[in-house]
Amino acid sequence: MKKNKERKIINFKSKISENVFVLVVMSVLSFITMTLTFVFSRAVWDKEMFLSYFQSPKLLILNFLPIFLLFMLVYLISNRLYLGYIVSSGLWVTFSIINKFKLTYRDDPFKFIDILLVRESMDMAQKYPIVFSRNMIIMVIGIITITVMLYFFANYKVDKTRIRIASLIFVILVSYFLFDNTYSDSKVYAELGDQTLINPWSQTQQYQAKGFVYPFIHSIREAFEKEPEGYDKEEAKEILSSYKYNDIPEDKKVNIIAIMLEAYSDFSKYENISWKENPYQYFQKLQSESYHGNLITDVFGGGTVETERSFLTGYHNHPRYYKDTNSFVWYFVEQGYYTEAMHPIYGWFYNRRNVNEYLGFNNFDYYENKYSKISEYFFMDYDFFDFIIEGYEKSTKPYFNFSVTYQNHGPYSDEYVEGNDIIEFKEGYDEKAFNIVNNYLAGIKRTDEAIEKLIEYFREQEEPTVVVLFGDHKPWLGNDDIGYKMLGIDIDMSTPQGMVNYYEAPYIIWGNDSAKDVFGDVFKGEGNTISPNFLMPELFNLMGLKGNEYMQYINDLKQSIDVLNKVYYKENGEYTNKLSKENEELLKQFINVEFYYSHNFIKK
Repeated sequence: MKKNKERKIINFKSKISENVFVLVVMSVLSFITMTLTFVFSRAVWDKEMFLSYFQSPKLLILNFLPIFLLFMLVYLISNRLYLGYIVSSGLWVTFSIINKFKLTYRDDPFKFIDILLVRESMDMAQKYPIVFSRNMIIMVIGIITITVMLYFFANYKVDKTRIRIASLIFVILVSYFLFDNTYSDSKVYAELGDQTLINPWSQTQQYQAKGFVYPFIHSIREAFEKEPEGYDKEEAKEILSSYKYNDIPEDKKVNIIAIMLEAYSDFSKYENISWKENPYQYFQKLQSESYHGNLITDVFGGGTVETERSFLTGYHNHPRYYKDTNSFVWYFVEQGYYTEAMHPIYGWFYNRRNVNEYLGFNNFDYYENKYSKISEYFFMDYDFFDFIIEGYEKSTKPYFNFSVTYQNHGPYSDEYVEGNDIIEFKEGYDEKAFNIVNNYLAGIKRTDEAIEKLIEYFREQEEPTVVVLFGDHKPWLGNDDIGYKMLGIDIDMSTPQGMVNYYEAPYIIWGNDSAKDVFGDVFKGEGNTISPNFLMPELFNLMGLKGNEYMQYINDLKQSIDVLNKVYYKENGEYTNKLSKENEELLKQFINVEFYYSHNFIKK
């Protein structure tokens, strides 16, 4: 009896020792796997970045746990240690290698959404040469070798089914809790990673600064978008099918040059400003011979991409832009246009490098792939516009160019800069705020000169060409809006006028003489104040063109609601923060149609 008891105690201790050994083996192998994923967290090996991962205990734990938990999960289900290892290590290392290739060719990390978009991902992969390095091959051989060793020499099993089930439930609950409370926490995500080694504005570099496994898990939540309340896909399809797709007649396929001007705003409208020099001299001349109006954007001092993609797509609420997405750019492609985008700074900014392709641009020129080879400095408007002219001259098809400028991007210096004397100093002005405003307006003056050069070039061209110029948002003029307060500009959004002053940006639609021969003398007069997503339909409407089904739909919508803003709407010419019942229903319908159209790509 005593011997049996002693045997049970020995067996119990042996089992504990065995379980501890298994946990140690799993931990060590998971740590090695994590280290391998760190190697492939960047396109190019970066020793300093690699070592930075090990200097943050929290970052290490968050990269380690998903590997370890998956290892344990598969082990508990299969009761085979080698299976747990090969699934966990094989999966995470494979994903990290894919991440390296994706960063190499597209400067875009591998995220959870890429798994959901498997068809698009496979199509994309075929465009690039996939060559496995010697180190990758050695690593794969190493993983296979460890798997074989575990198969023959580590046949450890959990004997009792109840313990396995209880342990399995525990692992699942812990995994769910960690994801829901830690891995999906944006605040935690923002805090981690060595910010001194990256450009903090780059989402791609932010991802790389955190390893691979942790940011990949964090990306799961952003992969799933909520359908709008009451979403009805069939109803949306039916509404769009009530419109007929219209081609652009061959004799009306004019060149369209659209330029979004960074932080461009017309301060000449504010009467209490005393001017030493008019920075809008040519702009005002152009207004007098163009169709012009104002946009009410949804952004202030930043968020350029909101206005940009609203213009290109007609969307007020934007999808994730992870794959080919319906846009007006695709419509131009379908109509035989050559579509080209240009931006003189980094292509990773707002992920334009990838998103512009998804929107249908045949080509996108940006700092890394073009302008850095010409100059180490970002091009200012006067020189940047030469590249637009160059693109136009090279095109053998009808040409659609969409360019985004960088000049006039804030913040603006609060130091005095000689020659930047645009407005007069008044008693009561704050000197630093005065300098901020003058330095901003000096940039606007230089943009005015650039616009003149561009327009006068196209004025002389025989090919019919339409130029669209618009601002993306109001400029940031110092902390606590000090510049606006100094100038006496009301930006109190509790009133319609304050909201307009806060969100307004101008637009101009100009056509050269050849374009007027095609469409008649339509490029003149004061246009509607509209949201950016209505600007392309406004252009088409002006030219007597209908466009595709979605453009016709939102063109009809803007007859009733032409400003969709986070604070106010404009219906029937009046600003309101509460729509009429009829227009409330139209807005709900629009949100439904917009969601359907922005999430279901249709290529003609």
